[in-house]
Amino acid sequence: MKWKRKVFSWGGVVLAALFITVWSVWSSAERVPKRYLESAEQKWRTDDYLGAVREYEKIAEEYPRSKFVPEAIFWGGVLYYLYLDDPQKAVDSFQKTIRLTSTTPKNTHALSARRYLAEVYEKKYGKLREAISEYEKIMELSADPDQALESQYKIGELYLAQGNTEQARTEWDLLVKRDPKSHWAPAALYRQGSSYFIEGKCKEAVGFYRRLTADYPESDMGPFATFRTANCLEEGNQAEEALKLYRQLEGHYPNKELLESKIKQLEKGAPKNAEVKAEEPVSATPDPATSPAPDH
Repeated sequence: MKWKRKVFSWGGVVLAALFITVWSVWSSAERVPKRYLESAEQKWRTDDYLGAVREYEKIAEEYPRSKFVPEAIFWGGVLYYLYLDDPQKAVDSFQKTIRLTSTTPKNTHALSARRYLAEVYEKKYGKLREAISEYEKIMELSADPDQALESQYKIGELYLAQGNTEQARTEWDLLVKRDPKSHWAPAALYRQGSSYFIEGKCKEAVGFYRRLTADYPESDMGPFATFRTANCLEEGNQAEEALKLYRQLEGHYPNKELLESKIKQLEKGAPKNAEVKAEEPVSATPDPATSPAPDH
């Protein structure tokens, strides 16, 4: 029996040595791709975008089996989209990132690739249906509730841009019901109200605006909702009530000049056709263009 123990003992040693050897070879093989990544980041931070792209592409060309390939291709796509004005190469890169991570579709780079892909489809090609499909896929795959809510918010905006107002409202309504405590909820309520406002349906619009200010008194969207409510009161020849709301916004509404114009207009009893139009608030949607260079 002693010889058996010796066999098993030596077998364990051999396996351990083999594992160490394999790990050492693999680790050594990944050192160069890792250096390429670091070099690309350095070039990116010095605004050498073409140089950064070249470093990322060298990883896929020279080390196609490296674990860093999907990441490198993804960041290359970001550079093509945001800095090199080559949307087609960006699309190719993001699609390839998704294919390479098909066995792990919830991979961070895969989901981010879909987010950017949707942006390119929308802003560069006007392919709104394709953009919607990418956001729907993010909603299906993402484990991040905020990411899913952002995607649904954007889907509503895209349906509105297509002229499908009812579906846009449905998306925003579902968002609010899904997570009424989310910071996306007041933005969705505002967009629902605004979809009626631009149709001249002030009664319906005010219902959403008042709901927003009542349920989310601290929301940044509140002043815009109140301003629009005052607009609607003007339309309904309720000048005194409108003026009261405008005055309540003093010190709170971001466009001070616009607010002052409205107040002076009503104080002087100016005719309704002299009104100053309301402005849309800055979108609550994060802009991918603000994404920093990768930091490992």
